[in-house]
Amino acid sequence: MSRSPMFAAAVSLSFALLFSTTSLAAQEREDRTLLTQQQMTAIINEVSGDRAMNHLLELVPYQRVRPPSEYDGPFRESSVLAAMAKSYGYTNVSIEVYQTGGTAWQPTQGELWMTTPKNVKLFDIHDIPLALPALNANGDLSGDLIDVGPGRAQDFEGKDVKGKFVLTSGATGTVYAAAIQRGALGVLGISAISPQRAADFPTQIVNSTVNAQPGTVAWSVTPEVRHNLAALLLREKITIRSVVKSTQVPIKSEYVHAEIPGDGSTTQEVAISGHLYEGVIKQGANDDNSGVALTLEIGRAYIKLINEGKLPKPKRTINFQWVPEIAGTNAYLNKYPDKKKNIIGTLNFDMEGIRIAMSRSFWVLQRTPDTFPSYLNDIAQSMMEYIADISRERVRFRRSLSGYAPTQPVESVHGSKDAFYIKIDKHYGSSDHVTYMQHGIPAVMFITWPDMWYHSSEDTPNKQDPTQYKRAAAVGLGSLAVLAEGTDAMAARVVAENLGRGLSRMGESHTKGLGYMADATNASALTNAYREARVAILHQARIEKEVVKSASVLWTNTAEGTKRTAAFAPLIDGRATALLAETKAAYQLQAAQRGVPAAEPVMSAEDKAIADLQIELVAGASAAAPGPRGAQPAGAATGPTLPDEFNAEFALLLRKGGLTVGELRDFLSGEFTPLPLKDVLAVLRVREAQGAIKLTPKPAARR
Repeated sequence: MSRSPMFAAAVSLSFALLFSTTSLAAQEREDRTLLTQQQMTAIINEVSGDRAMNHLLELVPYQRVRPPSEYDGPFRESSVLAAMAKSYGYTNVSIEVYQTGGTAWQPTQGELWMTTPKNVKLFDIHDIPLALPALNANGDLSGDLIDVGPGRAQDFEGKDVKGKFVLTSGATGTVYAAAIQRGALGVLGISAISPQRAADFPTQIVNSTVNAQPGTVAWSVTPEVRHNLAALLLREKITIRSVVKSTQVPIKSEYVHAEIPGDGSTTQEVAISGHLYEGVIKQGANDDNSGVALTLEIGRAYIKLINEGKLPKPKRTINFQWVPEIAGTNAYLNKYPDKKKNIIGTLNFDMEGIRIAMSRSFWVLQRTPDTFPSYLNDIAQSMMEYIADISRERVRFRRSLSGYAPTQPVESVHGSKDAFYIKIDKHYGSSDHVTYMQHGIPAVMFITWPDMWYHSSEDTPNKQDPTQYKRAAAVGLGSLAVLAEGTDAMAARVVAENLGRGLSRMGESHTKGLGYMADATNASALTNAYREARVAILHQARIEKEVVKSASVLWTNTAEGTKRTAAFAPLIDGRATALLAETKAAYQLQAAQRGVPAAEPVMSAEDKAIADLQIELVAGASAAAPGPRGAQPAGAATGPTLPDEFNAEFALLLRKGGLTVGELRDFLSGEFTPLPLKDVLAVLRVREAQGAIKLTPKPAARR
């Protein structure tokens, strides 16, 4: 076949582009992280989203009623997980029982029937285990059905529910209590986390638990079934039959532990965790067997890459913890105080494998809170952004590095080709990373959010995506390899990462403050906005100094690490000084444009008196230490509250103690957005009334 001159020219151009691409690729510096390019490529090639998906299918192929026989030995998930870990070469694999004594109810049969106007089985717990929240509801009960709508007190007025089943659009547990007080046999309710989920997913049942009184029962029904029953009730009498058999089983809790050993050169260790159980009745594919399946794959790939010489053997021992959420982590750290002392950082994986495009989700990194500044955040963020960047097609590279394709696709054989939507976010609690931090160990959490199916009958493997698993495994293994390496060279690289990203965060705080001033509507508001802009910059500078200081633990000689990181504190102060000068200039510009004076902020005598109040903890007061989300303790008096996003940090600052009202307000305002001083005082007065704290004038020496 003859070739035209045009064809020959095209071939020559193709070769030229090929060699040009090679040259440009060697110069590209945006795609970099804390490991070498060769190490990251080895990780990406080895981690398998399909293997992680297979782990999930071994652990929780479907939601099931746990047989009573499992309470006499390890639960099925523990046995399967431990066996897989051993086969992959993990060491010190163990199943540890940490809670025994007493009994609990385990259903063996549960059926809900409509017997008139026709005979239809509505629910069977072997089809949908979460349909029966009343685990202790033994009995064969029949009665007419009556609709009470939302199930509020007024909805019961004029309705005789005695000896009947109550149908409600309200929450199962709440309406059950009201219905049983009025003599009802039971309730058919909707346990929806939100009205939106009920509307979007009419066949979903959200998990709930009801401690049923003898001779009564509680069922959770789908929004679709509730709607159909309510419509039928308008035309027909409905009779319901509930058949439940339960048996008492011994109470126990257990976790699975495994390790990748360090080289023996240091007592320092690291941890990686996911929760295998969230109660032994409910089983969730994404929440959180996905985190367990993922971390098992991270360890498998790490062991293989070490054995092949593609990653160095870690100096720090790596602890894999697969636990009942929060309680299991507490049990482990309390039982092994040396672990608590030696672990310097933890990666927590909670809800990882969902197909994020299908759930309208992002894969989110929840950083440590500002009350716990840590070097760890930037390790995780670096890896997350790296995998996200190489996984997307970048138009600026279309004629050189990769053509019309991602630079280095991170996709699984049986997975999607979806975009990798990620978000680096502020701290949020309520998982095992919080428990580690409560024990003094820095920890971050990776999570997909939102998840439209978590805590529900539809949290099943068919929502999972092997590609998401592969990407998450690459991020997780990259982060873990950095954390476990244990060399001074890596410590210096992490500090450099902290410094660079810290500068960016200080810039974000500066931008935030400039926005406050731009939004001000009058002279007084402008002056107050200038004060808040200064608060934001000074707060972030203080946090960044602590971040760099925290990295001193990464040196083989931590005293030497402390000395080396301390050198950066005055330099970060210098950054803050420069930003404050820019902020003042911007304030003066805003004032000039508005034709108002650029007055220096002056606190009123009333506000100064409030700001100077010392917050003192009352010894032994439970209200001073609310739960991981910062919620008020059970039974606490109602009253003013802070916006939800402030509450976790507010609680941690109260526990920390030693602050004035003004210092607490400035910390929260600097981390988030400005809080009125009087609003903070009002919430603190509630805590004072509860006996949790005392507010006293600050000693003169501190003023």
